[in-house]
Amino acid sequence: MSDELFAVLLGIVAGALGYWLTTFWMSPILQYRQLRMKVFADFIFYAQVVNAEGLNDRMKALYEERITSNRRHSADLASCLTELPSWYKWWLHRRSQAPEKAANQLIGYSNTTEYEQAAKIMNAIQKNLGYKGEEE
Repeated sequence: MSDELFAVLLGIVAGALGYWLTTFWMSPILQYRQLRMKVFADFIFYAQVVNAEGLNDRMKALYEERITSNRRHSADLASCLTELPSWYKWWLHRRSQAPEKAANQLIGYSNTTEYEQAAKIMNAIQKNLGYKGEEE
């Protein structure tokens, strides 16, 4: 086999391997990490609108957005988890993270109107997504 043919074949194999790793491993992992940050950002953004009673119209609209956002993030997280490589899921569980539980808890969080209950659920979601808060 000539050196040129070997170089071409090696380039094709390396390119195919790089494409496969990027498409099926790195892209889902990056998507998961980005979605995780969106969940944390929304916790901060919608912190004051856990209960819509007695709020003005602008805050009631934010309350509705919070519910929709949490439900959307739950659905996005659940679908994202199906694409994660199994070795990465194992690694997350090894680090005491449970994104599957967090996806379910986000639905419960969107239905919560009590501040204390919402704080408990939010802390559980943050723990399950690996957020290192002040208490750690």
